[in-house]
Amino acid sequence: LTNKCMKEDVDGYAIMANKECSARFESEIYDRQIRLWGADAQAKISKARILYVNLTGVCQEILKNLVLAGVRATLCDTRPYPDAVQTTASFFLLDRNDITNKKPKYASVGHAMQGAVEELNPLLGKCDVIEKSVTELDMSIVKEYDMVVASRLSIDDAGRLAAATTQTGGKFYLVDCFGYNGASLFDLGPDHSYRTELGKNKISKDLYNLETYVPLKDIWNIPLSGLTGKRVDKHHPPMIYMQYRAIMEYNAKTKKWPSYSSTDEFEKVVREWMKTTSSSVNKYISKELLHDWARTATAEVSPVCAVVGGIIGNEIIKAISSKGEPANNCIIFDGQTGKCRNVLLQHSKKNG
Repeated sequence: LTNKCMKEDVDGYAIMANKECSARFESEIYDRQIRLWGADAQAKISKARILYVNLTGVCQEILKNLVLAGVRATLCDTRPYPDAVQTTASFFLLDRNDITNKKPKYASVGHAMQGAVEELNPLLGKCDVIEKSVTELDMSIVKEYDMVVASRLSIDDAGRLAAATTQTGGKFYLVDCFGYNGASLFDLGPDHSYRTELGKNKISKDLYNLETYVPLKDIWNIPLSGLTGKRVDKHHPPMIYMQYRAIMEYNAKTKKWPSYSSTDEFEKVVREWMKTTSSSVNKYISKELLHDWARTATAEVSPVCAVVGGIIGNEIIKAISSKGEPANNCIIFDGQTGKCRNVLLQHSKKNG
C-alpha cells in the first residue's frame, strides 16, 4: 500500500486516507473473492461483524478464514491465559514460547489473541475484545452482531446467545471438535432467506426460506428416539451427534467437561441420560466407547479443526451473502473417514 493512501488512526492502526483508496485496495486484495462470490457478496462480507466466544482450535480456524476474507471480528474469551491453552495443539495464532512462559504477557485468551488477529488483515483495523465472561455478557451487546460463533459453551449459554442473536436477524453457530470428530449446531433464525445456485455463476432471482426451522433451544429437547430427517434412523442416531450430545449433557449435569479422570462418572451420567432419550442406544454403546468419548471430549486435532473450520466458514459466507442453500441445523464430521454430513434435527411427527 502506498504512503499516499495510508495514514494512522488515533490508536496507531493503519487506515485508508480516503474512500477512493479504500475501494481500490479492497478490490485488489479481495479480487479472487469478488470473482468467486461477486461484488455484492463481498460488500456484505466487508460490512459484517462477527463475535467469537471462546477461541478453541476450531473457532480460531473459522476466525482466520473469515478475517482473511474481510469479516471484522470481536473476541470474547476471558479464560485464563496460558492455562486454558496449555494442552491445545491447535492454537497456531499464539506464540508457543509465550504459552510456556512463567510470566505471560496477557491475562486472558482474548487479549493474547488480539494482536495476532489484527496482523492477519490490517485493513480491518483494531480487533475489539470484550472483557466479560459468557455468563456476564449483556445480551444487548450480542444483538449488535451479524453472527456469533461460539465453542465450548454449556447448553444454557448456547441457547441464550442463540436466542439473542437471532432476535435481531443474526445467525448463531456452536462448533466443537473432539478427537477425530467434530460437530456444529446452528440457528439461522426463522426469517433466513437465500438464493439458490442454478449452475456455474448463476443464482436464482427468487428468494427461498428454510423448509424447516428449529431454534437451537428446541434442538436440545428432541430425544434421540424422536429424531427424524434424511438418513436418520431413530433406532441408530448418527454416532457423532450422539457423542456430542453426550458431552454436552454431561456438562449440563456436572458443570464441567469430561476428562481422563472422569470416565466412570461420565459413563454413569450418560447412561442415565440415554435412558430418558432412547430405549435402544444403551444396548449397543459399550463402556469402552463411553470412556473414549470422555477422554477425547476436549482434545482437538489440528487437521480436524482445519477441515471443520473451513466447512463452517463457508456456511457463514453463504449465510452473509444469501447465496446458495445453507446447511440446516447440524453438521457432523468424521475425521477417520473424511466424511461430512448435514443432518436436519427435528421432531418426528409422533413426538410433535
